[in-house]
Amino acid sequence: MTRWIQYSCIGVLGGLFLWANNLQITNFTVDQANQTVSFQVSWQNAWRLNTPPNNWDAVWIFVKFRACNDFTQPWTHGVVSTTLGDHTIPTALEAVLADGSGVGVDPAPNNLGIMLRPAAAGTYATFGPHAVTLRITNLPTSGQYDFRIFGIEMVFIPEGAYTLGTLDGWHDWTNEAARAFDQNGNNGNPHVPYSITSEAAITLRWAGSGATSINVPSTFPKGFKAFHIMKYEISQGQYAAFLNTLPSGAASLRYTGFFNNQRNRLVNSGSYPNQFYSDREDRAQNYLCWHDVCAYLDWAALRPITEMEYEKVCRGVLAEVRGEYAWGTTNINFGTTLSLTPENGTEVFSAPSNANCTGWIGGNYTGGDGGQGPVRVGIHARPGSPTREASGASYYGVMDMSGNVWEMVVMVAAPDGTVGSPAYTGNWGDGILDWTTGTANQATWPLGNPAGYGFRGGSWGNDWRDHRVSARNCSFPGHTCGNTRNPNHRHEHHGGRGAR
Repeated sequence: MTRWIQYSCIGVLGGLFLWANNLQITNFTVDQANQTVSFQVSWQNAWRLNTPPNNWDAVWIFVKFRACNDFTQPWTHGVVSTTLGDHTIPTALEAVLADGSGVGVDPAPNNLGIMLRPAAAGTYATFGPHAVTLRITNLPTSGQYDFRIFGIEMVFIPEGAYTLGTLDGWHDWTNEAARAFDQNGNNGNPHVPYSITSEAAITLRWAGSGATSINVPSTFPKGFKAFHIMKYEISQGQYAAFLNTLPSGAASLRYTGFFNNQRNRLVNSGSYPNQFYSDREDRAQNYLCWHDVCAYLDWAALRPITEMEYEKVCRGVLAEVRGEYAWGTTNINFGTTLSLTPENGTEVFSAPSNANCTGWIGGNYTGGDGGQGPVRVGIHARPGSPTREASGASYYGVMDMSGNVWEMVVMVAAPDGTVGSPAYTGNWGDGILDWTTGTANQATWPLGNPAGYGFRGGSWGNDWRDHRVSARNCSFPGHTCGNTRNPNHRHEHHGGRGAR
């Protein structure tokens, strides 16, 4: 989830925003003369492990600014100094490169934020608050400006081999030497899952394709190399904060609408600086189209994940389990009853007591706000759910990879989603959109119409089959989900997350 606060021409606006994981950025101030921003950051349930899975959670922090009252212009994305000595970072925190290879800020031109992790191994019920000062090299030294700072919780995925595919047979991957399942997964022919041991070029074939295969170049992110991924799906609070930094024309193109449909509470009826807002900020944002997700990620200097990375994040280094979900077992229990009415960002599923997934239950929720739709991100990670199965967590501690809203991913396909070599290279966004169309402007991202994206992990509106890690019924060349891959098609089941 994200946390943002504004330092404006008239001072700090807003106040403390409480998120389900309690990520807080507070006491935000700006020293224009010295080109610095200062703040305190804290979050709960932080960790850094030197035992398997040898990873950590972190916060991706970035800054944007705009001349006061110039509502027609886009916000400028802050550039973070790559010299660590220019920043004041307490010893409890550590700046880490996006690939986890060392301490520091990513080199130019990708120094568009800073990734902060715990400096020492341990688990922390509450981590912080920690006082931080950053030097933003393109910060105006004079004049009146609005400034905003944002934070998104991330999880580190270490470099390493993993297994792609299982014996599911539900549009599963096969390797070139193995026999494919048919597209309905009912012919019972076993195959050998593919071991991904590097980022080198490989050849893949999807189930039901016969002899047709796809050459996957070395530049396509396969999940072997290290990266950070958003811990949670894009929330309604995150998406509102994004919209509130777009020029009105671009914002209108990225606004989902559909207020109060399928638990979407994002509205466009506020006043500056909160023109867009949701009174359920922690709830996963649904009704997103592919262009919405890509625009958000480009704006945040992140990128889309690939379907191969999706499986790495879920399964980690463990062997595949036939029919497994993101938490590594075949046990799935859909939540039906919410504990608090109205929902306030701390609600859990009170029934069934072992709920670990948000999926199709055949009726409205009992309690809470009722209805059918997504719930707050990370809802299954609660006191008393220490196992992956109980909390619905992936191998690396990433939440909701099975259920809640569909994960939109770059397919192993040509940019238009047909059979062919993928062009996506995993380049990060630059914080800047095409402000006329309100879309991402990254050359290798599949942004055409149709576009080469698919869906993984199922949603609140899908049954048990779609939630499985290797289920590919909506992620193979020629799939017809998402209105035949129209990148402007919005649906109540669709959401997403990104990586860096």
